[in-house]
Amino acid sequence: MTSPSGGGTRRRRPIAVPLTALVLAAGLGATAALGGFADAPDTPPRRLGPGATVDQKQFLTKFTAARTVFRPDGHGSGGRRFLEVELQVTNRGDATTGTGSPGQDGAFFARGLLAMTPAIASEGGPAVDIPDEGVPSRQLHPGMTSTVVLRYELPEGQAPPEQVRYDVGSFAFQEQATIAEGTWVLERDGRAEGAPPKVVAQVTLPVERGEGT
Repeated sequence: MTSPSGGGTRRRRPIAVPLTALVLAAGLGATAALGGFADAPDTPPRRLGPGATVDQKQFLTKFTAARTVFRPDGHGSGGRRFLEVELQVTNRGDATTGTGSPGQDGAFFARGLLAMTPAIASEGGPAVDIPDEGVPSRQLHPGMTSTVVLRYELPEGQAPPEQVRYDVGSFAFQEQATIAEGTWVLERDGRAEGAPPKVVAQVTLPVERGEGT
């Protein structure tokens, strides 16, 4: 049997791999390392200050101010101190809803205020009222902008914070088979079961010290 001309063994040609395929493979590998497309990290929450407006989809919320106030008890010089946070809230939905209570386990509008730092352990949580309607109200009517005040009682002997920061969430309208008009729910940070609410903004407000606080 004769050998190929040249007497050497035949060399294999290298297999050309398109550059785009290599880039795609690297990208898929990075995505897999991060836990898949659904769990890849999203953009960080916006960091905002006084006067900032956050689009929460169901609501448009302006963070106006934070202050401390002293409320006399009517019996001599005694009284209670409060931290008040003032917001301007526009209900962009189609139905009247309540001011609710803050925290992801709260209700209505205020549950979109996911957390406040530092936390203030007010007994029963803060009151969330609309004081500018004569008699305090807790109803947010569609298409209307209302002044909403969260009032936290400061524990005796505790100094007021220099500033407070809110982690702010947003809402998504969820169609329901059993409820014709659907319902608003907190948006989640990912598709995994039990994913925490998504923080879309962190708003920091300096606290103005009132007289007697």
